[in-house]
Amino acid sequence: MPFSEVQAQERAIGSLRAALRRGALHHAYLFGGPAGAGKALAARLLAQAANCEGGLGAAGYREDPCGACRPCLKIAHGTHPDVFALAEEREMVRRKVWEPEGGRTPSREIVVAQIRDLTDHRLAMRRFEGRRRFVIVDPADAMNAQAQNALLKTLEEPPDDTTLVLVSSSPDALLATVRSRCLRVAFAPPPAVAAPLAPELLASIRAAAALEADRPLGWLGYARSLGREEAGEDGTDREQVAELGQALLAWWRDVLAVQAGGQPLLLGLEPETARTAAALTPREALRRRAGVERLLGALRQNAAGPLAVERMLIGWFHGL
Repeated sequence: MPFSEVQAQERAIGSLRAALRRGALHHAYLFGGPAGAGKALAARLLAQAANCEGGLGAAGYREDPCGACRPCLKIAHGTHPDVFALAEEREMVRRKVWEPEGGRTPSREIVVAQIRDLTDHRLAMRRFEGRRRFVIVDPADAMNAQAQNALLKTLEEPPDDTTLVLVSSSPDALLATVRSRCLRVAFAPPPAVAAPLAPELLASIRAAAALEADRPLGWLGYARSLGREEAGEDGTDREQVAELGQALLAWWRDVLAVQAGGQPLLLGLEPETARTAAALTPREALRRRAGVERLLGALRQNAAGPLAVERMLIGWFHGL
């Protein structure tokens, strides 16, 4: 999968390709920009390009990953031993790659124990098979202050042939000491979603959004209607859910725009958007938009569409 899959981010992707071309990857990046801009996808593609075996460039890295070699496939499926994804504690528990100490309830944050496991154990070992090791922290702004402070020395002096990528929709919320140790790559706002592209989808969002502030029935109905589709092996259900996810990113952007008191709406769902903007805090709206990003990430890992939607809804309405 080439970097061109990250749409409308020519400046950000150009800087990453230039670093690959020169064989001069930075030891720590901060990918900052709005939700839906392609930051997490770019981080994964960077790790693939640095480890791709599909024909090397003059400096030892490819400018674009082939997407088909063994390292590329393992990174895409999250099974490469030298590419480690650090996420909220509860998310890592759900993936069965982390257990909180003492059986305590998993946190919604990235906690200091996770950082110490990374720095004291995972990064202390030699690379297993990759050309370059990557740590992708997403969302980086989920790190609490103690966790950020614990990561400082590693950001400043990581092991050889190691790159850390912090992915954040709120990069300025990170500690200044963390930001100063990273090379910042700015991602532009994602392209607007054009309403005429999917009138049926917009109608579903309008009906469901009318219930959004109170209960998830409308969204659940849409998810279950997808589940009744004959998806087969061609991933039709994932395509439908991906369309839903992109529209939801635009809708939550609209909710946040109303809460901020300006900017034209992308989807034009004025009454429903205003009602949700009044019912939720900006922090809650950002949390639910982050849930949409996780939905799209799950689809890229071949998750079943309807189940991914229901998991997102559980997170929205039950705070998980």
